[in-house]
Amino acid sequence: MRALFFALVTVVSLGIGVFSQAQTLIVGNKYEGTVSFIDLESGQELKRAETGGSPHELIVSPDKTKVVVVSYLEDGYVGKELNVFDVATGKHLSKIDISPHQGPHGIAWLGDSRNIIVTTEETSDVIKVDVQKGEIVGAVSTDQVGSHMLALSPDQKTAYVTSRGSDTFSVIDTESMQLKSTLPAGEGPEAVWVSPNGAELWIGNAHSKNIIIFDTGTLKQKETIDVGFLPIRIRFHPEGKSVAVADLNGNRVLIYDAKSRKQLQKIDVGSSGARQPASLLFSPDGKFLFVGSQRDGKVVEIDTGSWKITRIFRAGQGSDGIEWSPVTIQP
Repeated sequence: MRALFFALVTVVSLGIGVFSQAQTLIVGNKYEGTVSFIDLESGQELKRAETGGSPHELIVSPDKTKVVVVSYLEDGYVGKELNVFDVATGKHLSKIDISPHQGPHGIAWLGDSRNIIVTTEETSDVIKVDVQKGEIVGAVSTDQVGSHMLALSPDQKTAYVTSRGSDTFSVIDTESMQLKSTLPAGEGPEAVWVSPNGAELWIGNAHSKNIIIFDTGTLKQKETIDVGFLPIRIRFHPEGKSVAVADLNGNRVLIYDAKSRKQLQKIDVGSSGARQPASLLFSPDGKFLFVGSQRDGKVVEIDTGSWKITRIFRAGQGSDGIEWSPVTIQP
């Protein structure tokens, strides 16, 4: 078990962009098996807690009091657990054994702060877990290779799961946990997100270096954006007018107009010492975009009014999954 340690975050202030009230950013550090709790008002990392191996993704509960962290895969390690933390204290609350399902990765909460849905890539499943009971309450096989990421429809009744080894995406009913359909995507599909109005599904394809847009009503392809880079993650702005795309190898975040599909902005995060950007998260009010830098263990804060970098927070090695909570972390 890795040693637990604490550190203060190094904050580089690059402009006006400081939160006016205490809020907490939670970051999964996948190369060291820890979770960082960062106070956004001060920019300090107030706690770094040990978790299971390879914590690629995490999700905050709808009531914003708990965070569930996956334990994925790495050399010589196959995750079979989820870990639950209290946001206010950063304390570990419980460990949920998900055996025989293995390699949990994509994760989302289903509304009532009780149930989550998780891809288990190693066993090609999607599972539903009652977090309060610590039990699996539903499971469905995708029968695909590399079922990695998922995104929910706004009503949370449908999950879209990308399988990067099969070049497909699966559509799952989250209430019945039944597989509704499996359809071709591009080559190496990974990034996936649904527009705030629920009308469009955007899938980023690592090998074909494009984004395919699907109509969620018909599941037919509407359009393809040939981006020319590896679009590792996609996130819609809360208002739905723009879309952020992380360029992992180019060390950039690109902003697209959601309607015209035109590129609006290119933000070079690598020049600020934040290479290999992947995870993306908009603040609920849409004023800031947070970007995880896997290579340099940092999180970049971008002002969406100007699309300029305002602050950089130092977290742990392999900063990946990012979540936000209005709950104040206690030092």
